[in-house]
Amino acid sequence: MTNPDKLPLPEVTPYTGTYADNVARIALDVGEGLLTNGADVHRVEIAIEKICRTYGAAHIDVFTIHSLILAAVYMPDGTHSTQSRRIFETSNNLTRLELYNALSRKLCEEKPSIDHADEEIQAIKKEGSYPFFLTLIAYVISAGSFAIFFGGTLRDGISAGLIGIITALLDRIRIDQINKMVKTMLISFVSGALSCLSVHIGIGQNLDMIIIGTIMLLIPGLSLGNAMRDLLSGDTLTGTLKSVQAIIIAVMMVLGYALALLIAGGGLK
Repeated sequence: MTNPDKLPLPEVTPYTGTYADNVARIALDVGEGLLTNGADVHRVEIAIEKICRTYGAAHIDVFTIHSLILAAVYMPDGTHSTQSRRIFETSNNLTRLELYNALSRKLCEEKPSIDHADEEIQAIKKEGSYPFFLTLIAYVISAGSFAIFFGGTLRDGISAGLIGIITALLDRIRIDQINKMVKTMLISFVSGALSCLSVHIGIGQNLDMIIIGTIMLLIPGLSLGNAMRDLLSGDTLTGTLKSVQAIIIAVMMVLGYALALLIAGGGLK
């Protein structure tokens, strides 16, 4: 739902520190990129450890959950570095995820200089995401298709598709004063209210089918699936945290739609 790709990039400044500091920083830069774009925590930990060992680390301790990366790197000469990264938002940008995967393999196979690795990381950060018009098309097709798939008419699909455009626009807006849960409830409320309105003015026919189509855009199915993956792979803490987050998002969605139905008074047809 969120769009971390649209955040302004900070100015790149020269890095200083020991060799251990730079190795840890490069490894955590790649790990952060993997985690924020959809990689599982086990993959992130493996990537960080392999990169550090490639650059000469004698021992590495890495701890990762979906919101934090901690790494301690120890060099043979006795120098060491402990660094952390706080992860505030994650997405499922498979294009950028593949770029970070490729960079991780390149660092391990070719061992370029620290400066060259920095340049590669900055280039990936500047890599553009999908054009917004493609996102709009995806929202329209998804909402409309689900509405029709679950038994709605063509008019229901058109209504759900139009509401999908509004949902995409609202999802694109960044409101720093509220968290993701409240934003989800607000988007759900607007979607539910527009679903009722579309039936009242005669664009749509079946309110329940329109709601099903629009709600599928917000359901955290992928997040819950990733949480189950983490649980089954032994990452109990991360899997539990992701599961709780997905459940809370689902509850906020229900509250938003329920409030819209209560105020609009449309009732399910």
